[in-house]
Amino acid sequence: IASIMNRVRDLKNKYRNEDNITDELNCTKISADTTDNSGTVNQIMMTTNNPEDWLCFLLRLEKKGIPQMDANLLNRLIGRYSQAVTALPAEKHSQDESYARILVRFAELKA
Repeated sequence: IASIMNRVRDLKNKYRNEDNITDELNCTKISADTTDNSGTVNQIMMTTNNPEDWLCFLLRLEKKGIPQMDANLLNRLIGRYSQAVTALPAEKHSQDESYARILVRFAELKA
């Protein structure tokens, strides 16, 4: 039984790690720049400028802390979400789920 439990645990860890790898691969176009991220923003805007890339970038930026506890992070996030909303024309992306998630999260951060 112990052997089976160890095998199950190993499989769970393997698949959990593969999920994390998949998430990272989905964001390969987004750099892990920890400064002001202006290079990443420029890259998104000049290449794909799609809601999926913006959302991936914004979610990574949010992982750097807790916006409700860090005023600097909150202000930076509001600024970046504002940039995303400005860069993505509503007429083109109004049916896109990632665009909707950006708008909702932007409203939450501003509230």
